[in-house]
Amino acid sequence: MSTENVLERRCRSLLRAYPRAYRDSRGEELVSTLMEASDPEARRPPFREVIALVTGGFAARARYARPPATPWWADGLQLGALAVATTTFATDIGVAREGWRIFLAEPVWMLGAIVLMVAIIRGWVWPALPLALIAALETSRSLLTGSLGYGAIEFGPPHLFIGQLLPYWIIFMALAILAVRPGNRLPARSWAWLLIPALFWAAELIVPAYTLGYVVPAFTLTLTWQIFLAGVKVLGLAAVLWATVVIRDGRWALAAALYLLPSLTFIGETLDRYGTRTFAYWGLLSLLTLASFVAARRSRQRV
Repeated sequence: MSTENVLERRCRSLLRAYPRAYRDSRGEELVSTLMEASDPEARRPPFREVIALVTGGFAARARYARPPATPWWADGLQLGALAVATTTFATDIGVAREGWRIFLAEPVWMLGAIVLMVAIIRGWVWPALPLALIAALETSRSLLTGSLGYGAIEFGPPHLFIGQLLPYWIIFMALAILAVRPGNRLPARSWAWLLIPALFWAAELIVPAYTLGYVVPAFTLTLTWQIFLAGVKVLGLAAVLWATVVIRDGRWALAAALYLLPSLTFIGETLDRYGTRTFAYWGLLSLLTLASFVAARRSRQRV
């Protein structure tokens, strides 16, 4: 294969960073531009052009992912409810393994959680709303009744702190607002959102769990996991800031704020458990989210 053909093939492979609709309309133009900017004898395009092309591709994906008929705040509420639901149910559902036998701490709760997440992904607000209310009431039973159970109908984990209950009420309130809003139905989201709980549950099956009054996945207690999770959150909120600048509205900033609120509330309730590093870390996450709102506001003002 000639050098020119290898270069063209690699240039075209970089176009996968762009949405298909964008590639169909402007793909040949981008390939021609990239080929002209490259050395004819080179087998790879210049690194600077690669970075520019990939960055532009992700920016185009961020713009194309924005539903044209959905207000930014409604889109942000759906994204926020989805982010809260997938991350909360990932850690709130106990999965254990003994040999080849799998044990579910709350099978009914897990089934309801999966149905709820699927409904939010598909944009089915009204079917998701009663499930979200049941989840919120179930986890709040210790506050509502003064005990940890309802008796025969207990099927979900009880929580004692407001920060632990808040995710479920955020999901319910977001869906309630979306249910009464006028306009078209919500768009369907990517099934990739389900990878968040699925991967966490798979890790629970692979790694043994500790019992500290309740089942705790062992890997969540390791420093490696905590550093990994912190890095993912920082990178995720940095991506939210970047996407907000690109699409020029606050939908991702709103979703990020809904995601952070329960954790910040829980930290506020248990301040004596944490040190300076924890406050600095959550301060950084809060700063990134605040910067996203500021960027969205300035973008709207320029427009």
